[in-house]
Amino acid sequence: MFITIYNYTKIRLYQEMKFFKYLLLPIQVTYSLVILIRNHIYNYKIIRPHHSDLTTISVGNIKNGGTGKTPMTEYLIELFKDKNIAILSRGYKRKTKGFILAKKGVSAKEIGDENCQLYHKYKNITVACDENRVNGVKKIKELKKDIKLIILDDAFQHRRLARDLDIVLTEYDNLFFNDQLMPIGKLREHKKEIQRAHIIIVTKCPVDLTLEKKISIIEQIKPPIDQKIYFSYIKEYKFINKDLSQTWDIDTTSNHLLITGIANAKPLVKFLNDNQITYHHLEFQDHYQLQQNDILQIIKLKKIKKLSQNLLLTEKDYYRLSVNQKRQLLEAFNLICIQIKIDFIEPDKSNFNNQLIKFGKSKKI
Repeated sequence: MFITIYNYTKIRLYQEMKFFKYLLLPIQVTYSLVILIRNHIYNYKIIRPHHSDLTTISVGNIKNGGTGKTPMTEYLIELFKDKNIAILSRGYKRKTKGFILAKKGVSAKEIGDENCQLYHKYKNITVACDENRVNGVKKIKELKKDIKLIILDDAFQHRRLARDLDIVLTEYDNLFFNDQLMPIGKLREHKKEIQRAHIIIVTKCPVDLTLEKKISIIEQIKPPIDQKIYFSYIKEYKFINKDLSQTWDIDTTSNHLLITGIANAKPLVKFLNDNQITYHHLEFQDHYQLQQNDILQIIKLKKIKKLSQNLLLTEKDYYRLSVNQKRQLLEAFNLICIQIKIDFIEPDKSNFNNQLIKFGKSKKI
């Protein structure tokens, strides 16, 4: 009887979702037409993009959702660590407008959480935001005369600015070719537009990904002859006590509080489960800014659930906290930041690094 009711509920839910998609179809068709016309305007050079004197690398998506752009940007920063680099993004969800150069005391509200994270982690780079990437590049060139390379965050759809190298990411468990155009799906553009990318990186792969599976994915992507496809994975999750600025051991016998406000927390949750770390998970929407009532409820929850002293947060979640929120939480918790480090499955690591280094030399960075 239970199985019959369960199956009926699933069928009913499927039917309702299917009906909802039909309602969204006219919006999708309109959106499709707008995107098609816009891309044709640039493809046929009716409007010519701005070409900067500075070398630009874009790390972007073809669909909404977390694909690992920030860890990939960090990988590039490390790869070009002996160069004068700037990071430019629109500063998603910031409360400000126009061009802003990150400086001491800056907050996520001013420059966005991802920019804030990069600014505090890498002291030797320039971090800026501007919703107008052309203006942002011009301002960086004007204010920072020594910059040779600008890494553009999430700029694949920003066609007003030409890029020297376009890198597009797609998640292994959520590959773009299985999706549909917005608003029914999460694709920002038609699937064929990924051919504009110079490099596609399939992120968050299993470390033991087989050659057969890689070939299968490449065959489904159908890359043009000059497009490279690489496969990356999450190499490491590191726990950092931010107050003490040191690595932290997480007790597997205690119940911890985990807070995430990111697009896809599944890989992190899997890591914690695989390592038998017990936690109570508060999951918020991507880029969510905790409010004062949230802070009070979090502190209250510790007592109710008898949670440990460790409050686990992703880096983006940590850098979204205000100074006052950190102070309040530190009275009840250790603030433990979970850092992510990515790497490439060999031989992709060598091939990717060599391609980027060769690219840098060709541009005289």
